[in-house]
Amino acid sequence: MAGAQRPARYARHHAPGPGTRYVGPPAHHHVRRLADPRTAHRHRRARQGRGTDHGGGRIPMMQLPHRPDLLPRADGDVRGLPGGRFRPQAARGLAVALTAALTVAAPLAAASPASADPALPRISAAPPQNGGCVKPSRQHPADVPWPQQYIAPSRAWDTTRGAGATVAVVDTGVDAVHSPALAGRVTPASAAAGTDCIGHGTFVAGLIAAAPRPGTGFAGVAPEARIIAVRATASDGTATANSVAAGIDAAVARRARVIDVPIALARSSPALAAAVRDAGRHGALVIAPAYGAGSTVSLSGDAPAPAAYPAALPDVLAVAALGPGGVPDQKSAPRTAPDLAAPGNAVMSVGPGGTGSFTGDGAELATAFVAGAAALAVAAHPELTPSQLADRLAATAYHIPADRALVGAGTVDPAAAVTAPVPGATAHAASRAPADLRMPPPEAHSGRTTAVAVTTAVGAAVLITGFIAFTLPRARRRGWRPGGSTP
Repeated sequence: MAGAQRPARYARHHAPGPGTRYVGPPAHHHVRRLADPRTAHRHRRARQGRGTDHGGGRIPMMQLPHRPDLLPRADGDVRGLPGGRFRPQAARGLAVALTAALTVAAPLAAASPASADPALPRISAAPPQNGGCVKPSRQHPADVPWPQQYIAPSRAWDTTRGAGATVAVVDTGVDAVHSPALAGRVTPASAAAGTDCIGHGTFVAGLIAAAPRPGTGFAGVAPEARIIAVRATASDGTATANSVAAGIDAAVARRARVIDVPIALARSSPALAAAVRDAGRHGALVIAPAYGAGSTVSLSGDAPAPAAYPAALPDVLAVAALGPGGVPDQKSAPRTAPDLAAPGNAVMSVGPGGTGSFTGDGAELATAFVAGAAALAVAAHPELTPSQLADRLAATAYHIPADRALVGAGTVDPAAAVTAPVPGATAHAASRAPADLRMPPPEAHSGRTTAVAVTTAVGAAVLITGFIAFTLPRARRRGWRPGGSTP
């Protein structure tokens, strides 16, 4: 204050620093408390009778800290932050802690819940490399596979489970005897079609229509649909355009409403084109992969997948594959434009010879999820024509943030295909879905919700631990004084 006199002793030994303000009336007789930690202990001793009297003159009661700008200055001073001056070592320590936290949290956030167990035996379109037939699996995972969590077909099961719908699988055959998940619902088109040495056809049929079984989380999209098993491959798993055409004809003869052809051929034939047209005239929708499993890109490959038949033919619904989390498995647009996308990589299903589970990859397998959704839609709306069914599947697809050239109209949504009111559309799938139609995303499965919650909690815990580990020792060494102060 103006005119205040300070004792000489205080002037010599307790000269206030810049910014000191004298405030308040005497608090204890003639001794004023000083909030500055450098001198507070001396006044505490004076109040207890162990110090010297500073006299009755005005002395500083409190040295209020000045609050400078928190932005770093040219001289490196960062006032208001712990330590006062910027210390590169401290910053590096904090950076290491944050990097470690992100290293732990990033894989957890990127991981998809309940993706296929890598220990499961694999199914492909070719026979085992060591010869013979695929051996039965002894693995029975209890987790719900990621495709079931992603497209959530169970949301449609209150309306229909596919009873009354018939789906033909034109592939390597289907084990109609030793696959309990399909028991009683497989009709072989021939004696050979009721066996499956390679296992690919049984795997696809399971994705479409496997019934849930106790102790396992897996189930097909339409667990009450019927399967017509058609063999179109040779003993080595290869197929030709004419053999596939014969398979489609066999499926039509048995009145299949949905025909899944999980085969990608390099070329077509007049017989194949005629078989597809005939299927449409008889009320059957043909579904096929937009590219083959050999076209799945690696980390370094980005060449467009070549054209695939029968998917490239008119009136065939072409399907692309998604990996765990809904990521397209192609970097460049395939030559055959996909109409829809569905899970195709790291998927799990049943196989020949028993109750065990297998895993597989490829757009060929993605066709099964679309065929299962088509079976549910046909069961709920048997009046649909093939073109109307294709339009409905595309118009109700869940739109994902990916290039349309990679995923078509989006991810197939079985529940929406069954329940959503869609304006009548008669155009073919390639030119269909109205741009402004957006279906709500599939309901989050409890496994996905749990995974997200765990990831968030772990990431937060790591960040908090790193922050405490960085600041607590420094605060203790400073005696819990604010940054910039000195003892």
